[in-house]
Amino acid sequence: MSAAQTPVAQPALGWGIVFAFLAGLLFIAGGLWVRGQDAQERRTLIETSGTIVDSLSRTERKDGNSKVTYAPVIEFAAKGDRTSFTGSYDSTKLSNGTTVVVRYDPANIAASARVVDSLEGLTPLAMIGVGIFSVAAGLVEVVKARRRA
Repeated sequence: MSAAQTPVAQPALGWGIVFAFLAGLLFIAGGLWVRGQDAQERRTLIETSGTIVDSLSRTERKDGNSKVTYAPVIEFAAKGDRTSFTGSYDSTKLSNGTTVVVRYDPANIAASARVVDSLEGLTPLAMIGVGIFSVAAGLVEVVKARRRA
């Protein structure tokens, strides 16, 4: 058989390309799911402003080291009554008088109240962006492999 008649083998797509493509699809799906959860929460929960009125502190010990964390006590108005709850512990102590955004379920105000993170809406967008980039990178590599063939 001459060189002109030798069949050219198609280059195999690497597992990296497959992984990038699938990971991208998972990131896109995850971002859309998180965005849907956030939209559902915005439809069903009430959003209002609250004020930090106090802070609790606790010392956490791990491997011989200690770390102080703080949880804000937040007060807000719900159904005409002043309600308060304790936020999540964090290494940063927020100042009394600071205004925060609070979401709560009117059917279970005290148990459902939580502080809305100011960046929480960006999480699904970042996930979708990473997913699109990963899928696009995988597709570019597929096109390059086909052109080399």
